[in-house]
Amino acid sequence: MFAPFRLRRVASWLLYFLVFCPGPQALLALTAGLGGGGAPPPARSAVLEEGAGRRAEAMARVATGLLVAENDPDESFRHYRRAHDLDPSQVSLSLEIARLHLQREEVPEALAVLKDALKLNPKSASLALRIAGIYVVSLRKFEPAERYTRQALGADPDGIEPYQMLFSIYRADGRPGEAVALLQEAARRAGNQNAAFWAGLGDLSIRQSVMDGHLRDSGKATLALGHYRKAAELGRQDPAVLLRALNFFFAGNHLEDAVATARRLLVLQPSAAQSREKLALALAALGREGEAQAELEAVTAENPASLLAYRAHGELLLKRGDASGALEKFEKALLLHDEDPRLYLEIVGLCVRTENPERAASWLSRAREKFTTLPDLPFYEAQLLGHLKRWREALNAMDVAAALAARYQPSFLNTEFYFQHGVVAERAGQHEAAVQHFLSCLEMDDRHAAALNYLGYLWAERGENLADAEKFIRRALAAEPDNAAYLDSLGWTLYQQGRYHEALEPLERAAKISSASPDPTIEEHLGDVCEKLGRHKEAVQAWERAAALEGASEGVAGKLQAARAGQSGSSAEAKAAKP
Repeated sequence: MFAPFRLRRVASWLLYFLVFCPGPQALLALTAGLGGGGAPPPARSAVLEEGAGRRAEAMARVATGLLVAENDPDESFRHYRRAHDLDPSQVSLSLEIARLHLQREEVPEALAVLKDALKLNPKSASLALRIAGIYVVSLRKFEPAERYTRQALGADPDGIEPYQMLFSIYRADGRPGEAVALLQEAARRAGNQNAAFWAGLGDLSIRQSVMDGHLRDSGKATLALGHYRKAAELGRQDPAVLLRALNFFFAGNHLEDAVATARRLLVLQPSAAQSREKLALALAALGREGEAQAELEAVTAENPASLLAYRAHGELLLKRGDASGALEKFEKALLLHDEDPRLYLEIVGLCVRTENPERAASWLSRAREKFTTLPDLPFYEAQLLGHLKRWREALNAMDVAAALAARYQPSFLNTEFYFQHGVVAERAGQHEAAVQHFLSCLEMDDRHAAALNYLGYLWAERGENLADAEKFIRRALAAEPDNAAYLDSLGWTLYQQGRYHEALEPLERAAKISSASPDPTIEEHLGDVCEKLGRHKEAVQAWERAAALEGASEGVAGKLQAARAGQSGSSAEAKAAKP
């Protein structure tokens, strides 16, 4: 007993070779094709009448087989075999019986049926191709497979199927040069008006490039482009061909071709949402944003569940500077598909841009609950919480990110991660932890200027390890000699060592470099050094500049008040200052 089956169109059963099934009317042909066109006229000979009778009986056998196929496949098969014995010339019936033999692993029987039918139908490309396919897949015999495929090519020189089969035979038999020559032979059939032929030839050209590792070869891509362009031109009324061409144009970034083909396709299939999406994306890439937006709005109006349309619309709005509109589209996209953590991060970034940090924190929190093993999410949450000055919460998020990265994604623990971990820890008041994170960063890259400066300044602020702090900051300045922040750090480290005269020059340079956008910390430090050197007036001026800037420390006001009250006791310190 073999597996139950239903009589149906014969599907392609090759692995990567192409064995083509009967046409769309195959099942009707199993019965109607046996009818011989009705009763013969009385003038026909007895032989013809006998032939008509055999065809009628064959048709009846097929009909009976169809009726019992569901409940008794063996009996159904016997009826088909008897019908074939009565009329072996029927192509569709022969193909179906061969399929059933193959289903039963009866390869010789399948070949016998097909060869008998081919003798009676020598111009049948489908029979010849099916025989070739059996030789390739079931018997691994390439010589007879090629011979029968050549017969099919002679019967159907404008069809792509024989070329597809021959191409597969040559590649499977280790004859890549002949496969290339075959494609060149096919391309010379310039008068072929079959759109599917040129689309198929484009497919084969791409397949050849992939197999040979030349997918990015511009010359070979140009060949395929020419084939698809011809297919699109000849197949203006064929949606299947146009869609194949559109997919190639879009994937290959041939945007003008993609736009033209998508518009033709939409005339034939106005509700084809994916074609309209590709049209919109191609228009956007070409800078035709108004047209792109109109197409995307049409997509979402017809299909409110189009994830790609919402994302594309959001990208378009973002490109046009409409962050609020983009945020709305991305949030709709996330409602449709919440399995992409990158979309959460895009939304978080837009929330920050539109000054909705609390909304951003909410989305990140949801993302962390959903994607529990990704270190990216708590890392970005820490950055966001730092933006909100919620440093202890930010440090907790960074610690979670570090633990997840150590367990699931060690490569995430890079220099940038350790540097950011150190910054957050320092801002949260965990100075020892911050030092360890900066040192971890420097173990991976001992020339990481930002980490060298930050760690040196941290020590200088606390009056610790001042000699090492100076060395680290000077290494940072060796990499970036005109960095105002690093110059300020050096000046402050020298100040903390009592080397006020040495501290003045880097601080003055820092103030000059940052004059276009003054920094309150630099101005305050400059004032502190001037005060130590007895340059009282310059100190007051620097402190006043600092106090007028956003972000000035609370101590500046006290220094100004003391200076204006004449309480500055800098003269004695100035005399004692080291030159």
